[in-house]
Amino acid sequence: MLRLPLVMRARTFLCITLLYLCHPQLWPQAVTKQFPPAAGTADAGEKRSSETLVQDAGISSDIPVAKVIPAPPTGVPVEIHATTQREQNNIFTLEGDVLIYYRDYTVQADKVTYNRDTGDVTAEGHIVVDGSPDNEHITATHGEMNFDRDTAHFYDVVGTLGVSSGPHNRMIFTSPNPFAFTGRELIKLGPGEYKIVDGTMTSCRLPKPDWQLLAKQINLANGKASARNSFFQLLSVPLFYLPYVTHPMGEETRSSGILLPILGNSTTKGFIIGEEVYFALSRNSDLTIGTEYFSKRGFSPMASFRYRGFGEDFFNVRFHALLDRLPAAENQGGTDILVDGRRDWGGHTRAIVDAEYLSSYVYRQAFEENYAVAINSEVKSQLFGQHALNGLAESLRLDRYQSFQNNTTNAEIRILHLPTLQFEGEDQYLGITPLMWGGVASVAGLSRSEPANAVNSATFRVHEVPRVDLYPHLALPFSAGGWTFRPEVAVRDTFYGKSQNPAPLGIVPSERDASVNRKDFEAGIDLRPPAIERDFSAPWLTRLFGGDLRHTIEPDLQYHYVSGIDNFDSILRFDDVDIASDTNELDYSVTQRLFLRHLRPHPCTGDEALGPSDLCGGGTVDWLSWQVAQKYFFNEDFGRAVTPGTRNVLTTSLDLTGVAFLTGPRNFSPVISRLRMRSSSSTDLEWDLDYDPRLGRMTASNVYAEYKKGNYAFSAGDFHLNAPEAPSVVLPTAPSPNPTSNYNQLRFSASYGRATKAGFSAGTTLGYDFVQNQFQYDAFQAGYNWDCCGLSFEMRRYSLGSVRDDTQYLYSFTLAGVGSAGSLRRAARIF
Repeated sequence: MLRLPLVMRARTFLCITLLYLCHPQLWPQAVTKQFPPAAGTADAGEKRSSETLVQDAGISSDIPVAKVIPAPPTGVPVEIHATTQREQNNIFTLEGDVLIYYRDYTVQADKVTYNRDTGDVTAEGHIVVDGSPDNEHITATHGEMNFDRDTAHFYDVVGTLGVSSGPHNRMIFTSPNPFAFTGRELIKLGPGEYKIVDGTMTSCRLPKPDWQLLAKQINLANGKASARNSFFQLLSVPLFYLPYVTHPMGEETRSSGILLPILGNSTTKGFIIGEEVYFALSRNSDLTIGTEYFSKRGFSPMASFRYRGFGEDFFNVRFHALLDRLPAAENQGGTDILVDGRRDWGGHTRAIVDAEYLSSYVYRQAFEENYAVAINSEVKSQLFGQHALNGLAESLRLDRYQSFQNNTTNAEIRILHLPTLQFEGEDQYLGITPLMWGGVASVAGLSRSEPANAVNSATFRVHEVPRVDLYPHLALPFSAGGWTFRPEVAVRDTFYGKSQNPAPLGIVPSERDASVNRKDFEAGIDLRPPAIERDFSAPWLTRLFGGDLRHTIEPDLQYHYVSGIDNFDSILRFDDVDIASDTNELDYSVTQRLFLRHLRPHPCTGDEALGPSDLCGGGTVDWLSWQVAQKYFFNEDFGRAVTPGTRNVLTTSLDLTGVAFLTGPRNFSPVISRLRMRSSSSTDLEWDLDYDPRLGRMTASNVYAEYKKGNYAFSAGDFHLNAPEAPSVVLPTAPSPNPTSNYNQLRFSASYGRATKAGFSAGTTLGYDFVQNQFQYDAFQAGYNWDCCGLSFEMRRYSLGSVRDDTQYLYSFTLAGVGSAGSLRRAARIF
């Protein structure tokens, strides 16, 4: 702090005292002698230009999450620093590196005149003003201020709102939409209300912004800036005229209005032009409505509603459609509505909705932007509510499942649970005994419809089938000598209000208006021997992996017995409850694990920096796990539930693998292998393999590998299914040979950079079908980000048979703090 002569310090003290007495609103404040250091204070004799001050502000378009910037200490009405001070008739004249702290304002200037009676301040030369609730940072050549009324008038202005001084005088964004401006004049009319004359506004770094809006007058009020008859300028080149434009200024400020236009081109859609209107409904909800016009197909309306509540509460609705003008034989129009949300009541009750309405499968195949969704023929919807407390849970679920059979007739299998009421109890001790009890009880109303197939020419429909399922069990877990045992017994009683005429699997059933009761008794034991383990420590292991290794071998034996189900072929099938069958089986598996104990922690980088610690790599991680399992069936026909020559799916087969392997009676199941490896936060490897010794071949193999490091990301996956399939026609006397479900696809993606990276980024992704010997999907995206704007271009191609052979050229132009224009949507981006 600059030391003043004794007389000058006495005079300053007198001025402060008189100012305090003249302003009653300051009386409750406590006076302190502690003052914060002057932010941006210049040393004696140092002069800085306005441009230099703007550059020092470090305004950037990389907008972090909003931060709370602590206000300067309150309690001191005013603090003045200056080389010289004079006072006459209550008017103070300050000269030479003037620095004033007043309330939450900091003022710097070469010369300042302060009128104590009116509170007016006149400043000249290198003015810098910081503070106010709007986090002002203003530089000007001269101006007048009155901080009591929050009014001011500055000239030749450069400044920002939503930026505050942090440690070491670095500028910190306190708003996700920092507002930067210049102007011949800036008039502050009151708190949060400004007017800029002959000015510009932008979200870019000054003094050379990538883009800005130029207008004769810019009005700032209610958290947003607005201007009429403005011009948009990009890289110093005026591009277009805007009759009216708005720009948000604060963290929670969103403005309703017309968004930037959508433009694109596609071989199927033709030239694409569209527009959207955005409505900020409240602080936590918004609505976007718009439409696109395809020159070859017609209008495509769309809408999106978003709501974000407290905690994990949210609700989203997305809608898109095509009003296809092609003739009926070629028409691919349709509607797709998606709804998802969650609502929590306390810590024990929640409701979740995840629903979709799809009017046409061919519409999804032809126009869905996401490749994985476009080739998916299933539509699942559910509304789920649950209350769980003390190991007991009650839930209510409404569920609809659709499986489209083709893209020409829109035929589908539809299964409804309207509704299902379920009570579930987790295992817990029965009183003071060592026994543990648990179970599931449910009541459901079920419906199913199925189109005709090659066997049955008639469709199948059954509605409003009541089902009551009771499934309690008792267990006695114990351990001895390192061995763990869990014997268990259970009974199950399932009542159906309707049944089907006895028929094997693979045949479209017919309804029988008669109830049926299915009962069974179950027993089993889970036996786990002690795990075998060994530690490996060597200098070369530490150099190679960064630590020691522990290898464990964990065997597991499970025996399961079910008896009493003698009416399997009379049970209507809706879900996994209905495919229970008799069984007498032994399940044996071995799991090997490698644990890595890091001996050399290192500073966290990239994805590792997720926790409060600055060091990563310490502790022990489950580095690799590999499970090999198989089942042996003593009851090879599962109580006559298996139909020879037909693909059978039973509870016992689903417990092992999702690939249907039961095409007839058998003793040995396929051998399954499940490999997981995650050697670091940058690598991930998974390989699921099914080998059928009866067929002598691999029936399923899914491999996925991923690598991420810095700006580089790679992933590859091969998904191969070579499993037996049900024949097209089933004759009871002479089953036809089983054909094979042959599916083999490769997925690959690679990218450098990310959407927010400065400079160049690029990426590619593809999907190749080895059975069809063709690329079904491939795309390439490249983008470049300047200081506060970016341009991305993407070319992608779909080849899905006769339904879709389409090449699209998309682009996206992004302005920081404003939004994006173009046809490249976030869901379709590679990065």
